[in-house]
Amino acid sequence: MTIQDIIRTELQRRLEEYGLFDEDAAVELEKPRDPAHGDLSTNVAMTTAKRLGRKPRELAGELAAKLQFDRDVVASVEIAGPGFINFRIGRRHQVAQLLDLWRGEGAIQDIRVGGGRRINVEFISANPTGPLNVVSARAGAFGITLVRLLNAIGYDAHAEYYVNDAGRQVHLLGRSLRARFSELAGRPEPFPEDGYKGLYVARMAEELLALDSAAIQQQAGVFNDESFQRVTAPEGDARDWLDLPPDESARRFSKYALMKILTWQRQTCRRFGLRFNTWYFESELHETGRVERALEQLRKSGSVYELDGALWFRSTDFGDEKDRVVVRSGGEPTYFLADVAYHFHKYQRGFEHAIDFLGPDHHGHIPRMQGAMRALGIPDGWLEVQILQQVNFVENGRPVDMSKREGQFVTMDALADDVGTDVAKYIFLTRRPNSHLDFDLDLAREQSNENPVYYVKYAHARICAVLRKAEAGGWQLQEPVEADLAGLQQDAEWNLVREIVRLPEVILGAAESREPHRLTAYAADLAGCFHQFYHQCVIVGENREVTRARLELCQVTRKVLRDVLDLIGVEAPEQMGDKE
Repeated sequence: MTIQDIIRTELQRRLEEYGLFDEDAAVELEKPRDPAHGDLSTNVAMTTAKRLGRKPRELAGELAAKLQFDRDVVASVEIAGPGFINFRIGRRHQVAQLLDLWRGEGAIQDIRVGGGRRINVEFISANPTGPLNVVSARAGAFGITLVRLLNAIGYDAHAEYYVNDAGRQVHLLGRSLRARFSELAGRPEPFPEDGYKGLYVARMAEELLALDSAAIQQQAGVFNDESFQRVTAPEGDARDWLDLPPDESARRFSKYALMKILTWQRQTCRRFGLRFNTWYFESELHETGRVERALEQLRKSGSVYELDGALWFRSTDFGDEKDRVVVRSGGEPTYFLADVAYHFHKYQRGFEHAIDFLGPDHHGHIPRMQGAMRALGIPDGWLEVQILQQVNFVENGRPVDMSKREGQFVTMDALADDVGTDVAKYIFLTRRPNSHLDFDLDLAREQSNENPVYYVKYAHARICAVLRKAEAGGWQLQEPVEADLAGLQQDAEWNLVREIVRLPEVILGAAESREPHRLTAYAADLAGCFHQFYHQCVIVGENREVTRARLELCQVTRKVLRDVLDLIGVEAPEQMGDKE
């Protein structure tokens, strides 16, 4: 049981004496900005006083007097300001928590509340029509971190990538590649209106000039693993494809482009540390009849009707602003129906919950999708949608323009080449997912403490340097023990301890609220406390007992900082240049 759980339980027990139960009075605990105000604070007296006809500070004092704790756990309870109740955690309890974190016991195990339940997290849903851009980069950073967080609290989280390889856009890509290749082959033809003009299309066309059929087939060998058995190379070579009827020719060029772009996308994901349990192809939904079966289920539920030759889903019955077409008058299923079938199959695959990360222009997609799930008989709340807001890049104080169709967009790889994957991921996670992010490229390139990821990495490298220096001076690092750590005396030491023991609650809160940015905020606070400790306390000094305790504190800090960086997917370096 975490210290937050202990305090909440006692507060809720006392609030029940006033007739206020869990649903009436949510007990929120926060870390005070000023350590002088204690370790945890709640404003519950202020949020409930009006309902009880009481003055907030008077109610806070009354509640504080009623609270009963083991003084080794909660050393004191105080009221402050207009009605805050502040708690100071007992040092003996904090040392016990510190040792539990070192051993992987206690509160870090208590937060494993998931019970092994299976959750599908789909966080990149991309058209295979070009290199992955920064929208996917931000989604990747959030998605994979959330997967790690959910696994950390005991869920069986499954990372999934959805490949939109069906429909008009893929066909248009093939026509764009054909036009570029025909130009290079001396058989120019008009470029398709709204075609893909990016340099990557021209690059593919240039490569095709030098490839025969055998070389093209060889390239498909990278897709031999199970998730990619659907990706195959077209027969023949590009010159052969030019002589085929227009639709078949475009299909062959599309198939090649799909193979190449998925190769790039998978390499980019690996570079960013994104590992997916499943790459799910939209084309499979159509080829296996899953789209038709989902439509039949909607018909059986009475949620589909015909109008003007098209089939419509009654999404207004589920809070949408208007009904939505699922099959066009020409008999072609819409993308919406394919998405319904895809999520229906997620449920059929045994996932007890599904989380989607969508871009800022997809707000309207949420009610119709959640309504479709209910119409299919899936429990309300099964599908959860997280909206990722826009990323704006700034350089030299000016915004960087992006336009995908003109080929002037920022790719994940270009960003990684510029600032590095660690910096990119960390900065993406410094804001809530539903907040706009101004990504300062100049700051991201900084090799100084102004750069937030550098500041945290430097803390880890500095700890490693301290421990190396201690070992070189004859100190043998040993397992941290209560007797040593209990001897810590300085405020800077205990400020660091207080920050370390917050880890379980930070992980639990970040996972349950779907807010991985809490990890970067915690990492920054922890690094700040360590840097303060480093400057205010002589770690290796003349007093052997003090030195031993401080070295043990350094070891625990290093482990916790590395654990947090692992969750974020950022390297914890042992040294950084000449700075130690």
